[in-house]
Amino acid sequence: MAFRRILAVGDIHGHMEKLRSLWKQIAFDDKEDMLVFLGDYIDRGAAPVEVLRFVCAQVERHTNVHALCGNHEAMMLGYIKTNGLDDFDPMDIWLMNGGKVTQQQLEALPTAESESLVAFVKARPLYFRTQHSGQSILFVHAGVHPARKKQTSSDLLWIRDDFFDLYRGAELVVVGHTPTQAIGGRDMSRNVPLFLPNNIIACDTGSFLPGGRISCVDVTRWLDLCADGHTLTADELSSCYMQSA
Repeated sequence: MAFRRILAVGDIHGHMEKLRSLWKQIAFDDKEDMLVFLGDYIDRGAAPVEVLRFVCAQVERHTNVHALCGNHEAMMLGYIKTNGLDDFDPMDIWLMNGGKVTQQQLEALPTAESESLVAFVKARPLYFRTQHSGQSILFVHAGVHPARKKQTSSDLLWIRDDFFDLYRGAELVVVGHTPTQAIGGRDMSRNVPLFLPNNIIACDTGSFLPGGRISCVDVTRWLDLCADGHTLTADELSSCYMQSA
């Protein structure tokens, strides 16, 4: 099926109001669009459970909405496997990376709902592939290791510098995980998606950072605009994404 839009939503991190703002702009149509959430729905923000409910509802409601696992979901699952939800390990890597609010909100839910949300997270794939006009597109939370033919889950969930610095593949890779504010040197004003020359689109625009937003990239529009080989203008680039307020 040829989609009108193939969309990618970057890291949300518990920011439900920003997600609502973005979702209204997206105006998703399941008959014409495909959308991939790139992971990291939880932690750091005030409403991680509400975000999980929302993402789960969109996946269940729409045939063409897909949601990947992020490293924060992976940390949560590792914590629950070791500790359950009703225990507390203050030195655990998940809690040290913003997981306390998520843990508390899940623990406060009726058991059936918390188990259902955890089961939804467990079922999330690590990557999703599609294509547009002959171009293969890989959606993954963090990236791929350029030196490995067989990727590990750690690569797909956690990689940063090796991917951005060394990737030269023909496949377009669409990622979240690393805020664009931190790519190519720290710049807190860089709160927009990056379309990098080595076939990478970076969609995490720092939802939890000062001035950060949640972004949705229209991958098909970017590919179509690039098809004739010209360098995109600033206006053309800005037409390839939407952002939360």
